Amino acid sequence: MTIRHRVMAYALAFVAAGSLSITSVGNSGAENIFSDVDVGLFSIGGRATYFDPKEGDDRWFGGAQVRVHPIRYLAVEGSVDYRRNDFGDTRVHSYPVQGSLMIYPLGLKRISPFILGGGGWYFTTVTGPGGFDDTQQRFGGHVGGGVQVFISNHISADASYRHIWLEKIESKNVSLDDKKFNDNGHMVTVGLNFHF
Repeated sequence: MTIRHRVMAYALAFVAAGSLSITSVGNSGAENIFSDVDVGLFSIGGRATYFDPKEGDDRWFGGAQVRVHPIRYLAVEGSVDYRRNDFGDTRVHSYPVQGSLMIYPLGLKRISPFILGGGGWYFTTVTGPGGFDDTQQRFGGHVGGGVQVFISNHISADASYRHIWLEKIESKNVSLDDKKFNDNGHMVTVGLNFHF
């Protein structure tokens, strides 16, 4: 089993565990999983982020997300993450700041699937051979989907997938020729949110 498949399995297991806990609450007389939830206008939370670039190392990183829910079928998310990739002797530190529009086709239920799309600004520092040190600002789009499990009206857990398209990272090798690295890739997040 590849790492990517393992990550997807972990994310699905996380959502399944949340679903089972909600089902058990539903069976004990509380609201069931198909009922609407009132989660307030605003949520904030932390998340674990797995990034698998086309070139470079795949790993887990950390981040945070903020969401505004103006209506039952829509949310706007802002997020900040950290990640590091190594391309041979070149090391890249990125701080993705993403904005996403999230559409909940079924509305906000105890278990709510969503689709998302948006863009991001990636503050990137690159160090490489020959003392190369550069700061770059890149932009990229993303699309994906996921599921959000509302444990209560004030706490939710979510898992999401995004495919990310980015401008290439520029570096210089030892002979001072330009080199570009492609870190388009796949991003999986697992988060815990607190709603107000």
